[in-house]
Amino acid sequence: MSVRQPIQTGVAIGGFLSLAFTLGCGHETTAPPATLSIQLAPTNGGDQQIGTVGAKLPQPLRVLVRRGAAAAPGVNVSWTAIQGSLSASSTMTDVSGITSVTWTLGRAVGPQSASASISQTGQTKDSIVAARFTAVAEPGAGSRLRFSVNPTNTFSGRRITPAVQVSELDAFDNPTGSAATITVALGAQSGTGVLSGTTTVGAVAGVATFADLSIDLAGTGYTLSASAAGLSGSTSAAFDVVRPSPGRIAFQSYRDGNAEIYSMNGDGSGVVRLTNDPATDFEPAWSPDGEKIAFVSFRAGRPQIYTMKGDGLGVTALSDSSFYPAWSHDGARIAGSRGTRVCGYRQCVVGNLRIMVMKSDGTGLAVFASGNSPTWSPDGRIAFANGDIYVVNGDGSGLIDLTNDLAALEVYPAWSPDGTKVAFVSNRGGAYDLYVMNADGTSVAQLTHDQATEGRPAWSPDGTRIAFASDKGGDAEIYVMNADGSNVVRLTNSAGPDGWPAWAP
Repeated sequence: MSVRQPIQTGVAIGGFLSLAFTLGCGHETTAPPATLSIQLAPTNGGDQQIGTVGAKLPQPLRVLVRRGAAAAPGVNVSWTAIQGSLSASSTMTDVSGITSVTWTLGRAVGPQSASASISQTGQTKDSIVAARFTAVAEPGAGSRLRFSVNPTNTFSGRRITPAVQVSELDAFDNPTGSAATITVALGAQSGTGVLSGTTTVGAVAGVATFADLSIDLAGTGYTLSASAAGLSGSTSAAFDVVRPSPGRIAFQSYRDGNAEIYSMNGDGSGVVRLTNDPATDFEPAWSPDGEKIAFVSFRAGRPQIYTMKGDGLGVTALSDSSFYPAWSHDGARIAGSRGTRVCGYRQCVVGNLRIMVMKSDGTGLAVFASGNSPTWSPDGRIAFANGDIYVVNGDGSGLIDLTNDLAALEVYPAWSPDGTKVAFVSNRGGAYDLYVMNADGTSVAQLTHDQATEGRPAWSPDGTRIAFASDKGGDAEIYVMNADGSNVVRLTNSAGPDGWPAWAP
C-alpha cells in the first residue's frame, strides 16, 4: 500500500481556530473545542464588599471569561442575585473577555450572594460554569421605633413581665444597632393609672429594654408610646392591668412558645403571665391561703419544685427530682412525686415515681407509696394515682384502693373542697373522660362523654364547678363545667396547648 502524505486544513473564525481535521489513510478526526471558563476579574472583581441595605455597591461585579488560556470576547454571561437586584440579567464579554454589572443589595441585614454563569457545551451534554460573589449588608440609618416585646397583661403595682423592649429600625425594618435614647409613656387612650419605673433607657445594639415598668391602677386597654429624637414613634399593643383577686385559676401554657405559668379569672378573663424563664415551668398548685403557687421547673437543669407568690415574684427552690406539687389544707406541707434520675446520652429521665411529703419550706422530706399526682383531703389524707386511684394517710399508712379497676387506667385525682368526693380521669369507657365518686370509692359517675382526652380536674373553691383540660377543640385548652358535668364552657383559646388548671381559694 502506498503512503499518502497527510494534508492539514484549518478554518479560522474570529481569530480562533474552530475546526481542524487531518486526512490520511482514509481516517478523519475532529479536535475537541477549547474549554470555556469563568472567574472573578483578576483586579477589582467586586467580591466581598460591605454596603448598606437597599443601596448600590460602590464597585461593579466583574468577571473574566477565557477559552482555554485566551480571553473570550462575545460570550453571553447570565447574572443572578440571590438577594437584591442586578443592573442586567445577561451581558456580553468585551474584547478583553470581561463583562460587569452593578449590584443593589437586598433589604435584609447580613450575608448576601450573587453569581455569574456561562453555558459550556461538551461532547455529551451542556454544563453550567459559574463564578460567585458575596457581600455583607449593614443596616441603614435609623428611621422609626417599634415595640419588639410588647407589654402584656399584668397586676396593678406589679412589674410588666416579660420586660418591654423597643427597637430602632431602619427604613427596611432592620434593627440599627444604635445607642439611641428611647422614652416610653402611657398611650393617649390609656386609663388613669400612673406608669412607674425607668422610662428612659439607652438602647444596646439598637434595642432599649424597660425591665421595671408597672402601673398602679387596674384598667383595660392600656398602651405605651415610645419616642426618640429624630425617629418616628410607636404605640404598643393594648394590654390590661388586673386587680389581684381570690378565686383565680393558675394554669400552664405554651402560648408564647415555652411552657410558662399563667393565671386568669374564673371566667377566663384577665390572663396574666406569672413566670418568664427559658426553662419549662408547669404543674401549678395554689397554697390554701391563696398567697403562693408551687410549681415544677427545669430551670436548674432538672425537675424541681419551686414556690412563688401569687403574682409570680419571690421564686424559691424546694425539692429536686420532684413533680406534681400539692399543698395540705393547713399550708404546712407539700406532697409530690419523687423519682430516680437516670441519665443517658443528652438527656435524663425521671422514673420510679413515689409519693413524697415535705414541709412547705422543703425540709423534712419523707417518701412512701409508689404513685403520682397526689392531692390532699381537708382531713389530711392523700389521694394519688398508680393505675387505680388510692388514698393514704398523710404519714403513708392506711393505703386503700378506691377504684380497683384492673381493666382501666385512672389518673389525676382531685378532692372536692368539702372532702366528700374525688374527681378523676379514667379510660374505663374507652376515651379519657372525667368521673366523680364518693370519698370511699362508691357511686362512680361519668361527667364527660366524648372522644377527646380530658385531664387534670380542679374544683372551684365553693365546690360547684370543675375546671379541666381537654383537647376536644384541637389543642388542649381549659374548660369549666358544673360539678354534675353540665354547662361546659371553654375558658382559653390560645396559640399553644393550655393545661393543668389549679383553682385558688
